[in-house]
Amino acid sequence: MSTSLRTLKGVGEKTEKLFAKIGVTDMESLLNYYPRNYDAYEEPVEIRSLEEGAVVAISVAVITGVYVNQVRNLQVITTTVADLTGKISVTWFNAPYLRSAVRKGSRFVLRGRVVRKQGKLQMEHPEIFTPAAYEEILHSLQPIYGLTAGLSNKTIVKLIHQVLDEQMLQAEYLADEYKERYHLADRNFAIPAIHFPKNMQELLAARRRLVFDEFLLFILAVQSLKEKTEEAPNAFPMHPVWTTEQIIESLPYDLTKAQLNVWHEIERDLSGQALMSRLVQGDVGSGKTILAFLAMIMTVENGYQAVLMAPTEVLARQHFQAMEKLLQEQNIDFGHPVLLTGSDTAKEKREKYALIASKEANLVIGTHALIQEKVQYNNLGLVITDEQHRFGVKQREALTTMGNPPNVLVMSATPIPRTLAIIIYGDLDISVIDELPAQRLPIKNCVVDTSYRPKAYSFMEKQIRQGRQVYVICPMVEESEGMD
Repeated sequence: MSTSLRTLKGVGEKTEKLFAKIGVTDMESLLNYYPRNYDAYEEPVEIRSLEEGAVVAISVAVITGVYVNQVRNLQVITTTVADLTGKISVTWFNAPYLRSAVRKGSRFVLRGRVVRKQGKLQMEHPEIFTPAAYEEILHSLQPIYGLTAGLSNKTIVKLIHQVLDEQMLQAEYLADEYKERYHLADRNFAIPAIHFPKNMQELLAARRRLVFDEFLLFILAVQSLKEKTEEAPNAFPMHPVWTTEQIIESLPYDLTKAQLNVWHEIERDLSGQALMSRLVQGDVGSGKTILAFLAMIMTVENGYQAVLMAPTEVLARQHFQAMEKLLQEQNIDFGHPVLLTGSDTAKEKREKYALIASKEANLVIGTHALIQEKVQYNNLGLVITDEQHRFGVKQREALTTMGNPPNVLVMSATPIPRTLAIIIYGDLDISVIDELPAQRLPIKNCVVDTSYRPKAYSFMEKQIRQGRQVYVICPMVEESEGMD
């Protein structure tokens, strides 16, 4: 049902462009452009009970003439209105059509915001209704839509009414038994009611049904994505290698049972017929990095390239140094790591890109942006990334070499319940490292208020004097324009 908005009365090229700005491109997306809020049209109140700042309706008669003033480029219309309890001045801006409509003696219901100007209450730019028209919308909830400059709420309301009036009934895809079981309204009730609910109950019933639909469609989409992933053949067939066993044997510590279980799942994925898409979850310090290194070493020994992406340059550098150390200690001569970071000069980048393209460098470690930039991979078999939420499907596609998507391993230290993990990472298989290595010291944390700051600073100072490091994390209060 993707019918162009141009088929609606009153929509020309200009209006169509404005709608495109808010993501509305056809009739279906217009119906799915739900109100962001609602205005309740209540009984008119008496003038004597008006309070500053309130948005209310008053039922009044016009008791003076209408005055038009030009203030710079603004045309201001003022008049005074009254009911049995008092009178109040009313102002409209740039509304020349009101000069003929608002006459002394005529009766209206005005609805607008009450403000205080020079110590006196007045109503600014109210909506204006005949008493009969107001009676019709009394107690109803009127939709308020997200707008863009040049597009008014009235326009959206008019067009949605038009679509709903002409609209054929939509096919209901939920069987009655489900609607009964989950107390869900019919789709043909929910769509009109979310835009123009007669009362709060209708609004809540409509919202409940539409929220259910969104979840259902989202989970079905994730399901089909997962099925697609599960069917994707592994274009980089690998066999398990001895090197990884030797590394595990000669590490200065023993891997925990949980780590070994997860390693065997990764090994099984990499040597399987289908492409790996796995999320490894485990607390900070549970030993995810060593598993990532083992997977990378297995990949390069099988003749492919492996990439490890870190969210920050500091972390990328740490991973790189740890990888170099591991290769040295284990005398692994087939692994050639390269580090890509933002502080590389243009010349260094060119040299490193050449090493990667020729496959001379087969272990690539770096920050997300650089790994996707202009790098030409040569048989990229495995991509390991930190925290899925920083790495979407689009980036995965960008890393596909020669039409073959790589195996993907995602590391996350965010403890989220399994059900939520299935929703967020629905297209990934999930492994959990739920056991900390034996020698780990427990992590201490405490929550304090700002008065604790001086104490914290002196503690930090003491630690730094002893040659230790401290790092301070500042939360991002709001995202900047330049941020992805």
